[in-house]
Amino acid sequence: MIFLSAILSIVLLAHAQNASAICLADCSMDGSEKVCKFTVSRDVFSGELGYYTFEGGGGDCSGTNPTLGMEKGVTYRFIQKDSKNYYHAMGFAYAADGALLDNPELEPGIPGIDGYSNACEGALTCPAPMYMKDGNYLGVYSNNEFIAPLKADEDFGLDVYEPEFFYPLYDWLGAGEYMVALKFDTDYNKDIFYFCHIHQGMTGRIKFVNSSGSPLFSVDVPEIPYSYEVPSTYDQSCGTFGLEEFQLPNGQCPDKFVCNRPDGAVGKFGECIDSMNCAMLVGMTTNVNEDNAVGLFSHQMIPHHKNAVNMCKALFKSGEVDCDDLEDEDDPACVVNVICEEIINVQNAQIQALENVLEQLDLAPSDDCVVKIPKKDKKQKKKKKKKKALR
Repeated sequence: MIFLSAILSIVLLAHAQNASAICLADCSMDGSEKVCKFTVSRDVFSGELGYYTFEGGGGDCSGTNPTLGMEKGVTYRFIQKDSKNYYHAMGFAYAADGALLDNPELEPGIPGIDGYSNACEGALTCPAPMYMKDGNYLGVYSNNEFIAPLKADEDFGLDVYEPEFFYPLYDWLGAGEYMVALKFDTDYNKDIFYFCHIHQGMTGRIKFVNSSGSPLFSVDVPEIPYSYEVPSTYDQSCGTFGLEEFQLPNGQCPDKFVCNRPDGAVGKFGECIDSMNCAMLVGMTTNVNEDNAVGLFSHQMIPHHKNAVNMCKALFKSGEVDCDDLEDEDDPACVVNVICEEIINVQNAQIQALENVLEQLDLAPSDDCVVKIPKKDKKQKKKKKKKKALR
């Protein structure tokens, strides 16, 4: 039944992606220059990592990782000031996930893929994102005199922009307003992609459109080589990912981890903790793979980290740490909210790093050792009760 629900979710998602409309930006004239804006955020509950969300000209772009429309020769601004952008510096590439999947990114010396050539390659003037903070451009290169004087160079500000997304959250919040500007001005005729420079698997499609918003090229190429994750119904109730099959009772887990569970939001949070602790316990019973301590560490740490991420997401879902001002260090809810934001984003990045370590070592992604939890015999329970009564 779990397998069928997962298949159904993927089918429904694929249908939704094929049927979805292109999301257009919020555009206006700044003097003689047309400037378009997407406000960027992230839905932390939409998958294991969460996916990007955008607000454009029609308000909220429906769904996560929506297909965006981009008019050539127009300045686009991607505003990353919302706290959900923390640890999610945006990048742009000619194929899914950019360098995280060894694919070419939009850079001054890269004109496109699949044999496309342009004089901009040698001139270092190809379309590239221009990274900004507090309205100030952080690089040297420019193909957009509305942002900075035209200049051929390899520095487009990423080497300043991305490292700041690794700051502690309090420091990142106080550092300024982050934004990426992009003006695409060549005749390249395939789609491009937005992605996260830190977490692989969060890419979305950008299609070139005319001034009316219709796509210049209707076919979706290149492809995105993976489906977006869809949490199960149970995970949606918890705000988590991957817990469906670990609901109690489970033969590899005790009857409960949380005792004296109340009703309401806290009780539901406790129920979800039971499931995520079971998932961690099952995940952390592993074989020693190839006599390799690093492999054993990775197989143990990945489920441990996933449990921490799920616990924070479930806490967010409970509403018990809602916070209007994350910089309010006197509010316990805000303090824990910040801690959980850091846990989710940092440990998800570490999970992917450990998965890459296992791949580099040519070790399996997991190596489960099934350990059943013995159930107490009812007769033994009765004997213990009789002994206590005799004392």
